[in-house]
Amino acid sequence: MAQKMKKTIVTTLTLFSMLVLSGCGGSTSTSIIVDSIGNAAQKNAELDNARFETTFSMKGAAEPLDQSSEGAFVKAAESDYEWYQETVFAEETTTETAQIGGKQYQKIRVPGQTETQWVEISSTELSLQDLLRTLFENDIVEAEIAESKVEDKGGSTEYTLTMSDAYAKRIKARNVNELQQNIDEMEQNNEETLVIEELETKLQEIEETDYEDITITCEINEADFLTAVHYESTVVPPTGETYTLSTSFALTEYNLSDTGDLLPKIGE
Repeated sequence: MAQKMKKTIVTTLTLFSMLVLSGCGGSTSTSIIVDSIGNAAQKNAELDNARFETTFSMKGAAEPLDQSSEGAFVKAAESDYEWYQETVFAEETTTETAQIGGKQYQKIRVPGQTETQWVEISSTELSLQDLLRTLFENDIVEAEIAESKVEDKGGSTEYTLTMSDAYAKRIKARNVNELQQNIDEMEQNNEETLVIEELETKLQEIEETDYEDITITCEINEADFLTAVHYESTVVPPTGETYTLSTSFALTEYNLSDTGDLLPKIGE
């Protein structure tokens, strides 16, 4: 149940940001841009290891949110990774999660309380691809790009896309469908009614929320890896009180020769 709750929290927390999980863009020919970003995302699967950073913020919202994380991953086998992530919520509570040796672990640090030890979580449903999907997948539809531009950053190329309303509607529909599937699974597994009701409330909010002025910025380095993605949008919730949603994912180092300090030593 602890892992199911954890995955549910992760799912609901990131639903508003999942518009970013469809890709990135630039200027030049839009078809070339889409191909370049797709190829770079696929090339990231060739990485043996990397350090990464993420940010998630809701500025101007009724309940502002500021979350950041850093972590690392090491490829264990084809499409199989060992990884670690440390997430800080509002510069206070810190959650550490790791997947090592086919098992997933977690520990939480709260200001003023004794630091907990690593605890094994019952399942490993939360994968690296869930955490960094936008760096490994791209499903941009060329027709949904309203404007694009490309900028040489000296050592990398930055692509900035302004997305159309069709993009927002498509991704919103997908998010609604995924959350509904999550709710259906929880009902079949007889999960706690209160949790299901909270998700149903969240589902209604998402259905009634609109996204405007969506921009996605991606960076591809000279080695053709997709090294950064930044998403920003104006969110119009049912209350009409708009706020700015920003999400970023970045690879800060990769293919390091010494990986000894990338992952925590658990149970040693």
